[in-house]
Amino acid sequence: MNVQLCIVALLLFRAQLLSAPINRVHFQQLSDGEQFTYADAYLTKHWFDFYDSIQRPAKRPAMLAEYNFMKAEAKGPRAATLMRVFWCRNQQFVDLYVRKQAQGVIDSLVSIRTYAHQHNLLAEEGICWLAWCKVIIEHPGKMDERTRRILVYDGAIRGMSLLQNLPLSVIHQYHGATYDIIHHIWWMSMYFFKIQEYDLARRVAALGNQWAHPQLDTKEGHPYGYNYYKWQFLNDLGSCHLRLGKLKEAAYWYQKAYTFGLSYGSSVHSSVSYGNLGVVLSRQGKHAAAIPYLKKAIEAVRRGNDRQSEFNAMVPLSEIYLKLKQYDKAYPALLRSMALYDSVRAFVDQTDSLDIIPLFTGLGEVYQHRGDLQKALYYTQLANRLEEKQRKNDDASIFHQKQEKLEAEAYRSKLNQIDADRDYAVWLRNASITGLVLVLLISSVYLSYQRKRRREAEQQLAFITQEARTRTEQLAQLQQLREATAKSATDENLPHIAELMELAILTEADWERFRELFEQVYPNYLLRLRQKYTLLTPAETRIICLSRLALSTREMADMLGISADTIVKTRYRIRKKTNLPEGADLGEAFADV
Repeated sequence: MNVQLCIVALLLFRAQLLSAPINRVHFQQLSDGEQFTYADAYLTKHWFDFYDSIQRPAKRPAMLAEYNFMKAEAKGPRAATLMRVFWCRNQQFVDLYVRKQAQGVIDSLVSIRTYAHQHNLLAEEGICWLAWCKVIIEHPGKMDERTRRILVYDGAIRGMSLLQNLPLSVIHQYHGATYDIIHHIWWMSMYFFKIQEYDLARRVAALGNQWAHPQLDTKEGHPYGYNYYKWQFLNDLGSCHLRLGKLKEAAYWYQKAYTFGLSYGSSVHSSVSYGNLGVVLSRQGKHAAAIPYLKKAIEAVRRGNDRQSEFNAMVPLSEIYLKLKQYDKAYPALLRSMALYDSVRAFVDQTDSLDIIPLFTGLGEVYQHRGDLQKALYYTQLANRLEEKQRKNDDASIFHQKQEKLEAEAYRSKLNQIDADRDYAVWLRNASITGLVLVLLISSVYLSYQRKRRREAEQQLAFITQEARTRTEQLAQLQQLREATAKSATDENLPHIAELMELAILTEADWERFRELFEQVYPNYLLRLRQKYTLLTPAETRIICLSRLALSTREMADMLGISADTIVKTRYRIRKKTNLPEGADLGEAFADV
């Protein structure tokens, strides 16, 4: 109970929302798909308000303001296409039925169809194909019948090919008034049935039966809804199978149509299908069993004043009476059929009008049975002439239909090739643009890489140059230090300096020998050094002493039995502890200790 109340409340809220002006702020915040759903529901709700506004100038500005807002705020191709199709079918269709001008509508549908194809909107493109076919059939203009049939045949095949593989979840989004997909499917089914393409009509009706959904009833004020279309598809499937000679299948679909008609209380629809079951029984040779079905159908449709349905049931009933030799019943049935034919001939399809031939044949047989040979001969000859004329027309029609099919196939192949060429041209253009962009991108990356390598090479060259300059300066300083040392040293110290430079300091004894000689050359130097720099380690002290002798890094490493890298690191620590700048020469820095 609570669930039902919630559903009712939701429906009331939705109705209130749709009847109110558009919530513009909310609409602007929706995505393309959400805008499509919102706009489709709104336009379906107000379909006839928009249509009537054409004739009511006072009402039109407000309606146009709502439409123009949604059109301007459409974010994606689905919503944009919806607005264009709505304007074409709701507003431009006035040109078809009032001004009798179809070219503007045809051009609009072609433009929308092209736009849908470019944005891969399969459902929209397929429905536009079917709508285009409907306009071509109803308003051919100066187009001859042959060309029209070829174009419509090709367009319908194209539209159905796009739609038939779409899932139901997608199809059900197009039940609104704007696209009205079920109406277009039903209309194409009727057209194929009319031109005796029964297998195509059957396939289209099967899709319509599968796609029909109760959501169809949301188009307020429309005379047709879910029940009507669903029953039509079921009944049409029976009629297609009957014309194809598949009586078992025809009976199955007529039975389903009859049951469905009863489910929503339509006595006329259920009775029509019930009468069609009688026709199937008659084709199966069960003439007596078929009579109750046809009589019940006739009674129901007569109460509903449906003359065409009464005619369609009365003709097979007359034939059954004739086959059963019940001439007293056949005669009034034939006369009633003739009267009905005169009243509905303007509304009967050309194929159905052929039923007048068995009426003339039947009247000839009845009059012969009554002994009125003059009338019997008249009706028999009339039936024979019509039958002969019809046979010639059938032969010519079959020939023309086959020829038109071949031409339609050739035309469709030509259009397919044009589409393929166009798609290839678009692909080639996009590929060229993509290739050009890739070339520019690769070139840009390559140039950037080359510039980076050049900068790195320049930096490396500058570093090497600076290093060479530094080494040169250090060598010059070393040479100056050696010369200064040589000048400052007394002659008696020169042998000691030479011996110091030749010593190897590998053990503590070696260091003691080196220290004694060093003190002789530089008296009290080590004492002053320890007093001034208390944090120096013995190893760092040794490096400073060797630096005073202006030895190179390699020479120091050989004397101490360690690597040149260790000498460099020790120098770094000495500079750090004594706050000397990077690159300062230790021999020169500690010369005045």
